[in-house]
Amino acid sequence: MGGAFGVGGAVVATPVLTSLFGTSQVVAQGLSLALALPSTGVTLATYAVHHQVHWAIGIPLAVGGLMSISWGVRIAHALPERLLRGLFCGFLVCCAVMLAFKV
Repeated sequence: MGGAFGVGGAVVATPVLTSLFGTSQVVAQGLSLALALPSTGVTLATYAVHHQVHWAIGIPLAVGGLMSISWGVRIAHALPERLLRGLFCGFLVCCAVMLAFKV
């Protein structure tokens, strides 16, 4: 999944962890992000070797993402389970629509 769709494996892991293994949405999202870390490192190295990384854009985005992790975790723990699950589903639908229309 990760090779074909970027970090798509983490998106698939969240519903699997909640439905098959009964984890909470917060735990499933955290585990999915942890699963994405190793493949993201390998993917970055592979693309970098082939000169397909735009570092001037990627580094500021990575720094911004790292700086906002604690806010995201705090918000995820503060939201009710049902709302968090709905927001995750909405995010997936939004991504699908954007991909379908190449936005």
